[in-house]
Formats: sequence, C-alpha cells, structure tokens
Amino acid sequence: AKSLFPLLLLLLLLLLLPAASPLAAKASKRKGGGKVKLKPKAPAVAARGFGAPGTAGPPLPGVGDAALDAAIQQRCDALKKSKKNAKLWLELGSLLVKADEYAEAERVFRAGAALLPGDEMLSAAALTLGGDSAAYCRSGAAPANAPPQHATDDSSFDGFEAHPDEILTPDQADRNILWRAGGSGLAERGAVFKSRVPLLDPADCAWVIDQVEAQAAKTGWTRDRHVQAPTTDMPVSAVPAIRDWFDDALSSRLFPMVQSRFPFAINDPSELRVLDAFVVRYDAREQASLPTHQDENTFSFTIALNDRSEYEGGGTAFERLRPVGSPPGTDFERTVLNADAGGCVAFPGKLRHGGNVVTAGRRYIIPLFLYADHNGIAGRERPGYVLRHLGVPEATGDGMLSRYAQKVVDERSGSGVE
Repeated sequence: AKSLFPLLLLLLLLLLLPAASPLAAKASKRKGGGKVKLKPKAPAVAARGFGAPGTAGPPLPGVGDAALDAAIQQRCDALKKSKKNAKLWLELGSLLVKADEYAEAERVFRAGAALLPGDEMLSAAALTLGGDSAAYCRSGAAPANAPPQHATDDSSFDGFEAHPDEILTPDQADRNILWRAGGSGLAERGAVFKSRVPLLDPADCAWVIDQVEAQAAKTGWTRDRHVQAPTTDMPVSAVPAIRDWFDDALSSRLFPMVQSRFPFAINDPSELRVLDAFVVRYDAREQASLPTHQDENTFSFTIALNDRSEYEGGGTAFERLRPVGSPPGTDFERTVLNADAGGCVAFPGKLRHGGNVVTAGRRYIIPLFLYADHNGIAGRERPGYVLRHLGVPEATGDGMLSRYAQKVVDERSGSGVE
C-alpha cells in the first residue's frame, strides 16, 4: 500500500541542493524507539570509536557516473572528518539512491541513525528503505534443506503477462531492478504468478488464523498502518506465536519461490528482505475489499490462509493481465487471481491491483512486501562497501524501524517480556 516513500525520497534528494538544508526540519516523525546497536567492529578498526577518525578503508568503486562518483567521494571525505554531521549522512545516502545503490543507501542511513539516534530525518530515511526488515530473516539465512520442488518448479504455477505499459515503465518501487532485463521471459513465463498447489501446509495456515485471532482478541486489529489502502490487519511481527514459523517458511519456501519466479532480478533467495508482512482479514460484514492501488516495494505476494469454500468473492484483482500463451492480439483484461489455503499470488508491487470484494464469509491472507538487498553494481561489490571505505561498522538494532519491529527486537534481546 502507499506510504510516505515518495515524499521522503523527494526530501532526501532535495537535500542535495544547496538551499535544501531547511527541509531537514520537515522530516516525518520517527516511528518506534529504542536504542540502536552496532555490530562488532572488524579487527582493523576495533581500537577506534564509532565517530573517531581512522585510516582509510578500501577505495570506493565507481557507480558509472563521474559526477556521482566525485560527489559520493566528497561526502565520504567530509564524513571521515565529521561523523556526527547528519546532513552529510543524508546527502551521502541520497546520492547512493540516485546511483541505484540501494543496499548502500540503506546501510548509510542506518549507520547515520545509529550515530545520531535523535535525528528524525535519518530515522525516517532508514525506515523508508528498510521498513520492518529486521523483524524477519534480516540475515538472509539459508534454509537447512533445499526447498521442495513444487515451491520453485514452473509447472507449479500459472503465469500471466502484465501490460507492457505497466511492467516496463520505470517506477520508484523498482529500486534498481530493470524489468526490461526479463526480456521475452516476461511474455513466455509471465510477470504475475498463481500457484497451482499449496506452498504451505493448509493445517499450518488454519493454526495461523487461530493464533492471530487470539492475539487480536487481546490487542485488537490495526486499521491505519497504510495510508492510501488501509486494511484490517495484524503485523506478523506483533504475533509472537507465529514468528518462528514464519521465518522458517520464508527461508525454506517463500524466498526460494519468489527468486524462482524472477531469476533475472534476484540473484539468490538470501538477498530478499521483508519490508512488511501482515495478516489481513476481509469480512463481508466489515472491510470486504481494498481499492485499486500500487505497492511501493519491488515484489509483492499474498498467501491464502483459508479455502475459497469459506467465503464468496475475494481474490487479488489486477487491471490488465492476460494468461501466458494467449494468441497475439488478445486483450489485457481485469483479472482476479485467488488460491486455496497455502497457495499464493506473486507479482511486481508496482502493478495496479486491489482486493476483490468478499460478498459472504471471511477471507484471510498474508500480504508480503519484499525488496532485494543488492546494489546496481552488486555483481562487483558486496553490500557495505561505503561503510567499509569509511571504516564504520554496520548498524544493527532497530530504533529507526516501526514499533512492531522494535517489539520483536526488544523481546529477542531479552529487554522485553512476552
């Protein structure tokens, strides 16, 4: 659903202009609280404090634009002398966004927020790029076993073409993903996928519904977390009973599934991060549908938690799709895709879609908003190269993230009580 991303990104980029510094006062309010921790430092910098000057790290690689290279180097040189300058952190992160180095930008904003935890603009920038990613498989841990074949095999999915005007037109949700790189595969395999078989055990899905309803009985459902397309939902990170199950499902089945659908855009399942994940309840007597909208993340998918026999209507409605293999000239039409418990629908987040009206009963789903933690030059440099150049450790902990992710971090670190 739509968020504050466009406004925040605009503000960040405007900071690059000489007259833009007053905009820092207009930052979005920081969500959540809590302290931000730093990862243990590498031996080469272990003797230095976070903000202390030190020897230069590895040289920066070029990003393919001489002007950007010079501007990035200039901000890095300035930060080596003044690490508590919030404007420099914001400018450096903004330049990296402009260079399509999103993994670097997120790490820079997080590091700046760690050093300056009271700066709302840095916290908002880190939240914009990272969301609640720290609450879910942040390390990108590989599964203990290979995913089941049906989770990644083409025969397990129906594919649908998206209209070229939608899929090929650049959008901020793409980050550094070039959908044109999919080439003919976007027509031959599709850009939208519906599973033919359950990816998750339907019995587990029924258990998840029970756990979420039990949590909602204590805390209530949220109805205002998303700005333009609000849902009746419960963040997965706010339901302690299902967190371990969900992380296992991500690493063992769901991340491999998404990577297998978009192999030209995702190098490895371990690159995927969860910007947001939540259980939605559609009820014919309450919130029965969701308006057509675009998500502002790169990859989206919904997991069905109950069978279609338990409700009437429902499904994810797309404005312009057609089945893969359609004869030339076949129109792109409004298409509603749905699945029984454990099944999923996966698609690029920028495609216009909505929740088809439920006319009877209740429908439960888990929408997931994902992005790939890599850079435009990911094939040449592993993420974190800017901080390594600065001699600054990566930030951990999640004071810059939402209150739901903060609750998870507090509990896992022993500072909270379930």
